[in-house]
Amino acid sequence: LGVGGIHMGRHFGADLATNDLSDHLTSLANAAVNGGDMFTVRVVSNTIISAPTPTTTGGTEEVTFRVKSILAFHRVAGADVIIFGMYVHEYGEVGSSVYQGRVFIECVDSPPLLHETPGGERQAALTAILTGYIQWSASRGFSFLHLHAPPPQDGAKHIFVLRSLSVRLQSTVHLACWFEKVLSSARQGGYIAGTWSTWCGDDEDDSSDESTHADSSDLASDITRKALTAPGVGSAKWQAKHGIFNERYFMAKLNTPRLRIEQDIPLIPSRLAGRRADLSRFIANERLQFGTLEHAQYTAMTIARCLALESRYVQAQQQHQQQQHQQPPGTNPDGTGSVPPALR
Repeated sequence: LGVGGIHMGRHFGADLATNDLSDHLTSLANAAVNGGDMFTVRVVSNTIISAPTPTTTGGTEEVTFRVKSILAFHRVAGADVIIFGMYVHEYGEVGSSVYQGRVFIECVDSPPLLHETPGGERQAALTAILTGYIQWSASRGFSFLHLHAPPPQDGAKHIFVLRSLSVRLQSTVHLACWFEKVLSSARQGGYIAGTWSTWCGDDEDDSSDESTHADSSDLASDITRKALTAPGVGSAKWQAKHGIFNERYFMAKLNTPRLRIEQDIPLIPSRLAGRRADLSRFIANERLQFGTLEHAQYTAMTIARCLALESRYVQAQQQHQQQQHQQPPGTNPDGTGSVPPALR
């Protein structure tokens, strides 16, 4: 046994604490590949953050929002590998900000595809996970969903692996196409009423007939854009036509269902995964890798074990604080009497 009763041996995503959202996404991921239990999805962090946030008038305001970190695990050859990570910002509970009622998919990321993990299965599972989160957001009463395919110049927009410029050039197009596929699936499911999208810097937008238009400049990036070309992703003319040089923004109007989910999942504090930079820094500092099956399994085991240790530590702290609040004056934590310092 290790610290807090956590075994030092093999760890799995399923060992981490679950909740309604985790169970919902896990069920959808497995259903997308004909059932089974090869995929496990966990919300590993759910925290409340207040931060200065840009406004549409050019100023800033203090905005409070929730940050969720979601990881998806895939069981391969008897052990887990991480296949997906997502950070979302939920603006919906307090304040009168223009952000209120909106969900921003801050980052989605996947490690490199392994030979042992079929690409079709992974793609189907990831589409189900993001579509399922859109369904959850609509059920929670959020009004709008925002997604962002970052420009290739933004080398910091990742969770797991720092990618080369060539890979980022291709990812800009592939991610935008995947977002379109997910939004189409969510619309067919009745979770969204319409969509709006644009390549940053375009004069015209690309909207569905039922779209609600809104200014997304408050979410815009100030990354300097340069004329870049991506080998193997069409000609330079094709890339220019499809906006590969620029980031792409998507917005969807969410449909509120009759049966709403009134309460969010419990808060899950985490210093390891509370913010995207925290998890990325941990992976880099520990020199965790994803290039081979063995490396990917070790990485997933290490992250799962550290998250489990952190969860046990937080629970112990919370129980200790509750005991202190419940402890009658003049007694020890075990209920026995104590001598006040003035009488010693």
